[in-house]
Amino acid sequence: MRTIFVRTLVLVSVLTIVSGCALGRKEWPASVNSEDAFGLKLMDGVRQDECLLLQIAVTGATHRLWRASVQYEAVGTAPGQGCEGCPFVPRNAVHFTRDQDGFNLKGQTLQLSICGLEPGIEYRFRVAGKSELSVMPIEYTDVFQAVP
Repeated sequence: MRTIFVRTLVLVSVLTIVSGCALGRKEWPASVNSEDAFGLKLMDGVRQDECLLLQIAVTGATHRLWRASVQYEAVGTAPGQGCEGCPFVPRNAVHFTRDQDGFNLKGQTLQLSICGLEPGIEYRFRVAGKSELSVMPIEYTDVFQAVP
C-alpha cells in the first residue's frame, strides 16, 4: 500500500511539473506593423545658400522613429557626381538620431537641415528613417532635387 502511495505521489509530482512547463505559448516577440510602422513624406524642402532645410511628415508610429538620414548626391559632370537622368546613388549621408541636436520631431513633423553644400551645384536627395525596432524595414521618401 505504501509503494502505491509513493508511486502515485511521484506520478502526480512529475505530471504537475511537466504540465507547468507546457502552459502558455512561447515564441519570440515580434513587431506588429499596424502599431509599430511609420511612413515618411517630404512636406517642404528649401535650399538656402549652402544649406538644405527639410520638413518631413511622419505618419503612423512616430515614437518608433529612431534615426533619420538625409542621403544626397551632387549632379554634374565632375568626378564623384551623379549624372542627370541616371539612377539615384547616394554618395553622402548625414545621420540624425533621437535626442541629438538636429533631430527636431514635433508631433508628426520632423525638421532636418544639412549644410556644407556647394553653391551653384544641383543635388538630389531623399530621407531615410530607421525604426528603434531592428526588424522593421527602413522607410524612404521619394527622391527630390534641390536646385541652387
